[in-house]
Amino acid sequence: MHNHLIVLVTASIVALAAPSLFERYEAKMSSGRPEALDRGPDVVEAAAPAPGMPRETRIAADWGGHFTTDAMMNGRSIPVIFDTGASRLSLDEATARRLGVTPAAGDFRHPVQTANGVTMAAWARIDLVSIGTVSVQDVDAMVVRGAALPKALLGMSFLTRLKGYSVEDGRLTLRN
Repeated sequence: MHNHLIVLVTASIVALAAPSLFERYEAKMSSGRPEALDRGPDVVEAAAPAPGMPRETRIAADWGGHFTTDAMMNGRSIPVIFDTGASRLSLDEATARRLGVTPAAGDFRHPVQTANGVTMAAWARIDLVSIGTVSVQDVDAMVVRGAALPKALLGMSFLTRLKGYSVEDGRLTLRN
């Protein structure tokens, strides 16, 4: 009973005060003066690296010791494996088509050694390759004819464009 009495008294006070508060607010709004608002909080971009600080992305080795991940190439997610033995980013024809890269038949004039033997490749360029916070524009690539690569090879044409990369404790660190 005591709790009901407290709720009833509080509700009565609010009911009596509300009309006068509303009338004061209405008079203030019709006075023609702009309503003063509290200044909002300052915006802080805590996730952005400080100017001059390198951006880093770390990739853990898989069970076989290889560094594999998905890279964004020309806005598409492409599975890649890092290969320091590959001079360029290497793609098969199907993956290249997904990225909007379609070499003409006559462009396949460069012999390349693959794990499956010698085949022909066409030189190409990928507009943007991003892995995590690390991005490189205009990456030289080669499109390998007839190969069905399970993953694109991310070779030295990407890695040498970074500020650095290192392997430590089973993790590849990319910096730019």
